[in-house]
Amino acid sequence: MLMTKRICLLVFLSILALARVAQAGTVVLEPGRDSYLVHAIVDVLEDPTGRLSFDEVSKEPPVVAFQQYDVGQFSFGFTKSAYWFRFEVLNPSAIPHNMILVLRTAWLDKISIYQPDGSGGYKETRLGDSLPFSERPHPHPQFLVDLEAAPGPQTYYLRISSTQAFLSPIELWDAQAFHDNDRSLLGYFGMFYGVVLVMLLYNAFIWVSTRDRSYLYYCLYLGAFFIMNFSYNGFSFQYLWPDSPRWSNWTYTSWVFLYQLMAIIFAMVFLETSKRLPRMHRLLSVFLYVMSAAWLLSILFASPVFHNATGVYFVFLYSPLTAVAGFLAWRSGFRAARFFVVASMGNLVGAFITAMTVSGFMPYSFASFHAVEFGILADVILLSLALADRIKYLRLQNEAAEKAIIEQKLQSNELLRQAKDDLERIVSERTAELRKARDEAERLSRVDALTGAFNRRYFNEVAALEFAKVRRLHQPLSVISFDIDLFKQINDNYGHAAGDEVIKAAARVSRNAVREIDFVARIGGEEFAILLPGSTIEQAAATAERLRELVIAEQVSYQGKLLAFTASFGVAQLKDSDQSFEALLQRADEMMYRAKNLGRNRVAA
Repeated sequence: MLMTKRICLLVFLSILALARVAQAGTVVLEPGRDSYLVHAIVDVLEDPTGRLSFDEVSKEPPVVAFQQYDVGQFSFGFTKSAYWFRFEVLNPSAIPHNMILVLRTAWLDKISIYQPDGSGGYKETRLGDSLPFSERPHPHPQFLVDLEAAPGPQTYYLRISSTQAFLSPIELWDAQAFHDNDRSLLGYFGMFYGVVLVMLLYNAFIWVSTRDRSYLYYCLYLGAFFIMNFSYNGFSFQYLWPDSPRWSNWTYTSWVFLYQLMAIIFAMVFLETSKRLPRMHRLLSVFLYVMSAAWLLSILFASPVFHNATGVYFVFLYSPLTAVAGFLAWRSGFRAARFFVVASMGNLVGAFITAMTVSGFMPYSFASFHAVEFGILADVILLSLALADRIKYLRLQNEAAEKAIIEQKLQSNELLRQAKDDLERIVSERTAELRKARDEAERLSRVDALTGAFNRRYFNEVAALEFAKVRRLHQPLSVISFDIDLFKQINDNYGHAAGDEVIKAAARVSRNAVREIDFVARIGGEEFAILLPGSTIEQAAATAERLRELVIAEQVSYQGKLLAFTASFGVAQLKDSDQSFEALLQRADEMMYRAKNLGRNRVAA
C-alpha cells in the first residue's frame, strides 16, 4: 500500500513538472544535472523608491506585477532602485534536494532571500557587503545560501539593492557539485594571482638592479591591478578587512581609479610622452587631473553611485587613450613602443570588455566578467616575450659585431702579409691609436658626460687616496658639498634641456673658482662635491662663499631667455675621529641640507 502511494506521488509530480516546463520563472530539477541559471528564467520587479515590503510583492495579486526579464543581459547598470526577483523551483522527485543559491557578484550591498519555511510562511536570510563578513552563512567571497528543495514546487524571492554596478548573475547548484566546482575556481584564482605576484616581484628586482623608472611604475601598475582585482572578486573583504563593510564598499571603485591612474602614468613614463609626444602628454596629464578630481569629489560629497559609475566609465576613456599613445610613439620611431602596444593590447581589451559587462552594455558571462584577468595574463606573457625578443636582438647584435671583428682581423693579417715593409709603421700607428683610445676611454670613465666634471666613481677613488695621504702626513682636508636650489622647478618650468644647461653652468663655474689641486665632481643629479686637500674649514668656507657669489652672477641663456639660479653649500673638515672619508662627506651633506633648511643660497660649515 505504501509503495502504491509513493508511485502515485511520483506520477503526480512528474505530470506537474511537465506542465510547468513551459511556464516562465520555474527551475525544474533534473537527475544528474549540477547547476541551473536562475537569472535565465527569473521574474523581475523594479522598486524605484525601495519601500516595497515582502508582503506587498508576495501577495496575490502583487501590488506591482512582476515581469519576465531579458536573459541576455541581467545587468541594471548603476541605479538607486531596489529590485525584486521571483522564481520557482520544482522538485519532481519524492525526496528533498540540498541546493545552494549562488550570487556571483561580490560587491552587492544589500540582499534579502526569502524561502519557504515549511509551515506556510517564509524565512529571510540577509546578505551583502554592507554587513560584516562573519554574518554570512558560508565563509565565501560570493554570496551563498542553502536551499532545501522539498518535493513539488516552491517559490523564492530575492530583494537586491546596491550602489555598485547592479550586475547579479544568479545560479542554483547541487551542494556537492558546487563545492567541487568551487575548488577548481579557487585553483584558477590561485594560479592567476600567483602569476601576477611573481611578475611583480620579478620586475621589482629588475628595478632595484637597474633603477629604471619604467620598471618601478610597471610594478605599481601591477600592484594596483592586484588589489583592485582581489577586491573585485571579493577576496579583500574576506581576508583583509572582514569587519569593515563601509571601508570595503568605498574601496571597490577606489582601487579601480588607482589602477587606471597607475596604468596611465606607466604609459607616460614608458613611452616618454613628455619628450616624444608633448601634445599627447598634455592630454594624458589633463585626463589624470580630471580623473583624480572626480575620485576626490565623489568621496568628499559621499556620493556612492557617482563614485562607482565614474570609476567604471573612465575605463572607456583611458583604454583608447593609452592605446593611441602607444601607436603614436611607435609611428614616431620609438622601437620599444611596439612592445608596449602588443603587450598592453590584451589587457586594454580585457579591461574594456569587463567594464562593458559591469556597466550593462554587454551580456554577462564568466569570460566577459573576468576578461580583465585574461587580459592582464596576456599582458604579462607578451611582455615576457618582448623581453625575450629584446635579448635575442642584443645577442644577434653581439654576434654580428664579433663576426665583423674577426673579418677585420683577417683583412688586417692579409694586409700585413702583402706589405711586410710597412709592418713597423702600421704597428706603430695602431699602437698609438690604441693608446689614444685607451687614454680617451679611461678619461671618459672618470668624467661626467654632461658637465665634463669628474664622476662620483672617480671622486670616491681620489678621495680614498687623499684620505690616506692626509692621515699619514697629518694635513687638513676639507670637502664642499653643494646642490642647485629649486632645480625641479627649473625642469618643470623650462624643460629638462634647460636643467641640463644649468647643471653644466654650475660645473663650469666650480672648476673656474677652485685651485688646480682641488677636485670637482658631479656626484648626483644636481649635486656636486669639491675635495680641497690642505684646506682648513675656514679656507674651504671662504672658497664656498666665493663660489656661491659666482653662481649668483652666472646666467644661462636658453631659447632667448636668461635663467638665473642659486645653490646651497655645506662645508666640513676631516676630524681625527673620522674612520673613513664617507663620514666627512656625510657631514658636508648635512651642512648642505642645513643651508637649504635655513632658506637656501647660503653656506653652512
